[in-house]
Amino acid sequence: MILKEKEFTNPSDLRLKAGEEAEKQMAFYLQRAFRKRDDCFVINGLQLIHDGDAAWPDHLVVSTYGLFIVESKSVHGTISINQHGDWQRTYNDKVIGIPSPVLQAQEQGRIIKELLRENAEQVLGKILFGKVQKGFRYCPVCVYVAISDSGIIERGMDVPELFKADVVAGAITKQIADFKSKASLLSPKNLLSTDVVWEMTKQEAQATAEFLVSEHTPPALSVKAEPTLAEDNSKPTSMQQPEETFVPKVGAPCPKCGQQKLIRKSINRSDGTETDYLACGGYPSLCKALFPLVALSSISREGSSVVEKISSTGSVYIEGGSCPWCKNGKLVKRKKKTEFLGCSNYPECKFTDYRNLTA
Repeated sequence: MILKEKEFTNPSDLRLKAGEEAEKQMAFYLQRAFRKRDDCFVINGLQLIHDGDAAWPDHLVVSTYGLFIVESKSVHGTISINQHGDWQRTYNDKVIGIPSPVLQAQEQGRIIKELLRENAEQVLGKILFGKVQKGFRYCPVCVYVAISDSGIIERGMDVPELFKADVVAGAITKQIADFKSKASLLSPKNLLSTDVVWEMTKQEAQATAEFLVSEHTPPALSVKAEPTLAEDNSKPTSMQQPEETFVPKVGAPCPKCGQQKLIRKSINRSDGTETDYLACGGYPSLCKALFPLVALSSISREGSSVVEKISSTGSVYIEGGSCPWCKNGKLVKRKKKTEFLGCSNYPECKFTDYRNLTA
C-alpha cells in the first residue's frame, strides 16, 4: 500500500531536478512492488525532526517484519567504493569524494527507531495488564542505496546495501520473505534455530506507518540552490550570513550546494567554551557552507503556510517563559543527549531550543 507520495517541485536547478527524477524512478519501482500488499506500507519523502536530529529518508517501507529505508542517488556515471570504504563518484571525467550514503541512511534509521521507541505506547497501545508487551527495540532497520539504472558500480569492497534502482524492490521483497520464513516456528529448519525474529501484525504495521506520516514535518520554506563548490570559484573564509528568507536549521537542505542537509557541529576551545553552528553535511570536502545558529523571533501566518523570520539580534528563551509558537505553553528544561528547552504542550507543540538555554 502506498501511504504517502512525495510532492515534487520540478526545480529548474539541474542537480535538484536530477535528484527528483531519481526519486520518481524509485517511487515507481516501489509502487509496482507493494501497492497491492496489505502488509507493507510505502512512505515517500518523509521528513522527521526528533530531539533536534533530522531524518529525511527518500523512501521508507514499513512492513510487518521491520523498516526498510531507501536512499535514491542520481548517479549516471560511476560510483566506486575502495578497499578502505571511501566513496567516490565520477561524472564527465571528474572524480569527487562523497559521504557514505549507507552511513547516512543508517543514522536516519536510528532516529526513526528512537522516535518509535519513545512513542511505542501511542503506536501499539497497552495490550496486556496495562503494559506495552511489544516495543521497537528489536525492530530491524534495513537500508538500501539505489543509484540510477544507467549508473555503474565499481566495488573495491563489498557493500551489500548498494544496488541499481531497478533491483531494490526485489531485494526488499526477498528480505521480508526471509524474515517471514525465520518467524515460522513450524518450519523444520527453525526448530533448533536461536534466531529471534521481530514481527508486527498488519494492523500494527499500518498504525506504525500512519504515526510516522503524522509526524511528517515539511520544510517551512523552499531553498534556492546555488552552484556546488566544484563549480564555484569563490572560497568562503567565514560563516555565511543566511538570506533573510532562509532559516538555517538542522535537516534543512544546504542552500549553498543543494545536495546535502545541514547538520549541527560544535567548536570546542581551550578555555572550555564552545560554539555551536550549522554546517553542510558535505563539509569540508564537498561544500564549505557554514551558518551561525539563530533563534526564531516571530512566526506569521500567510494563508495556510507558516513563514519564519530571522531576528537580526537573535532571541533568548528562558525556562518558564511562554512558548513562542503556541503562546499558551511554558518552556521547560528537558534533557536527551544534551539539555534543551521544550514546550510544555509537547507533543501537540514541538518547539525546541538548544541554542540559548538560560537558567
